[in-house]
Amino acid sequence: MPKWNSAYDEIEVMTERPKQVPQAADIPMGWKERLQAQGPAGIVAILLVIMAVWIWQNPPRKHLPDELVGQWHSENPIYADRGLEFDDICITFTTGKGMVSVGFIKDVKEVADGNRTVYTISYTLDGTPNEVSFYYDPGNGKTLWFKNQQKIVWKKDQGG
Repeated sequence: MPKWNSAYDEIEVMTERPKQVPQAADIPMGWKERLQAQGPAGIVAILLVIMAVWIWQNPPRKHLPDELVGQWHSENPIYADRGLEFDDICITFTTGKGMVSVGFIKDVKEVADGNRTVYTISYTLDGTPNEVSFYYDPGNGKTLWFKNQQKIVWKKDQGG
């Protein structure tokens, strides 16, 4: 308690304005403090934004049907040293003399065409977008043939 010398001193103390005290909003914050100030709702909002950006950058791909997964070869003697392989991620072309080209599948489209299905697989090979279309007939010995080579029949290997 202050000691009063006069009524004037008492009035002066009573009318003194309080000093400005910095408020929490006035203090500059780093990213950690901002995150803590936001609480759980802020963290959830940030995670949702990150997920949305990730999904937008990597749209979900259509799944390759199980009946196509595996290795395929042709009985045609011209293609005896060639092969084709599908998995959920890649399409692999073996083009003879040990040459292998691996493309990463981006999309799979399928269209019914009578008792067969036309598949179009979009893939990237060495960063270049490509597409391959072929017919698949489950009733004809599970065979496929490319749209641009309809006389060359490919059959799925028994083990793959």
